[in-house]
Amino acid sequence: MNTNNISLNSILALLVKDSFKRKWNQQVTNNRRNTSHLVGTSETTRATSFSIKENRFNQWLAGLIDGDGSFQVSKAGYSSCEITVSLADERMLRIIQNKLGGSIKPRSGVKAIRWRLHNRSGMIDLVKRVNGYIRHSSRLVQLNKICTVLDLQLLSPDTLHKKHGWFSGFFDADGTVEFYLKGNSNNPQLTLSVTNKLYVDIVFFYNCFGGQVYFDKSQNGYYKWSVQSELGLESFLEYTKTCPPQSVKRNRLFLIKEYYRLTRLKAHKYPEGTILHKAWLNFNKKWN
Repeated sequence: MNTNNISLNSILALLVKDSFKRKWNQQVTNNRRNTSHLVGTSETTRATSFSIKENRFNQWLAGLIDGDGSFQVSKAGYSSCEITVSLADERMLRIIQNKLGGSIKPRSGVKAIRWRLHNRSGMIDLVKRVNGYIRHSSRLVQLNKICTVLDLQLLSPDTLHKKHGWFSGFFDADGTVEFYLKGNSNNPQLTLSVTNKLYVDIVFFYNCFGGQVYFDKSQNGYYKWSVQSELGLESFLEYTKTCPPQSVKRNRLFLIKEYYRLTRLKAHKYPEGTILHKAWLNFNKKWN
């Protein structure tokens, strides 16, 4: 009788504990649906705290995905993320791979390279990093599908500011820095620009750094934000000290001060064989 009582008491204790556990988990799940933060007890929903430096990386990554990436859900319900860039930017994808894993492969037939992540745990980590920073119209729709598959809640985009890493990531994807000789005087004009199909996905740069946004009818039409004034360019360069781009485009950003130094000296107009003309030629080699 003593043995039977002990066994029965043990069973009852386990049943009570299990009932309480199920009730508690149900309360956590119900509460999670009514909050805008990823909190909870499971690994798939727990919010992750990142340092300021890591947050800026996450913001940069979100900007890069907004410009050159995509979120996908297969017919079988598996989630994945891809980022495709030029071959010259393999280093940039290696930075991402070192943090998040995934595979890097060249795209057949084109001079491009692709990073792809598709395992569930990796995708959960990725979503925790970029959720709330993704803001591109198409990418938000894709991310919402991913969150549904992974049982996560989609967060609204945060407010952009001049220390937000999103700008550098989107610039790495869709930005350019170039100069051309204009008019009969052949004076060089430097332009920094970012392009996208929709105005709402490009106006963020105008709001933070000034310049102008206009519609270009070429290539089926797209919107371009551009800045040409030295003051406007200095504002963006000051931003990159805090949130540096990681693509090969950053090489030209480093050369902008040298560009202004040489153009003020009118090195581009000096005769062949002069020291200033040689300095201009050397600058063009580094630029290209």
